[in-house]
Amino acid sequence: MTDPVTMGAPVAAGAPRSRRVGELVFVAVIIAFAAMALVTTGYIREPIGSSNVLGARVVPYAVTGLMLVASLGAFIAVLRGDVGAPDEGEDVDTEAKTSWRTVVLLALSFASLIVVIPVAGWPAGVVVLFTGASLALGAASWWRALLIGLGLGIVTQVLFGTLLGLSLPAFGTILPGLVGGSGVFGG
Repeated sequence: MTDPVTMGAPVAAGAPRSRRVGELVFVAVIIAFAAMALVTTGYIREPIGSSNVLGARVVPYAVTGLMLVASLGAFIAVLRGDVGAPDEGEDVDTEAKTSWRTVVLLALSFASLIVVIPVAGWPAGVVVLFTGASLALGAASWWRALLIGLGLGIVTQVLFGTLLGLSLPAFGTILPGLVGGSGVFGG
């Protein structure tokens, strides 16, 4: 029989130093984001003479204030030795090393949107992103990933660009006037 796991119990005695440092760094990043959000919330412009009693800054101040309080509490808890238990999984090899090749390929797939969307448009950007991510994660056939990406790109362009009226560039700078902005793909 196995012993029941006590949730939230301090495990500092058995926790390696690197895990504790990692949790402290993670919580410190959240604290930094919360502090930055509190400072930048003050720059939200409110219309002069607005009859709105609460204003546009109330919700951002409340949310980032709560985020700051919660992250400071988590930081203190980690300093006191209350670190999380390591993840377990039935399908996960916890001893396996990180596949940096996969991480880099996924990052490049997402970063490709910066170049592809302005040059070739939203549907082409989705094709590159989906195909690259699928191949990085081990897709068996590149052409199937390409076709699924093309379908996703066209469907999201039609749904969000045309039906909802969001500004998704359909063709970028390569094919600027093919449909003329008023056709099926909007833009």
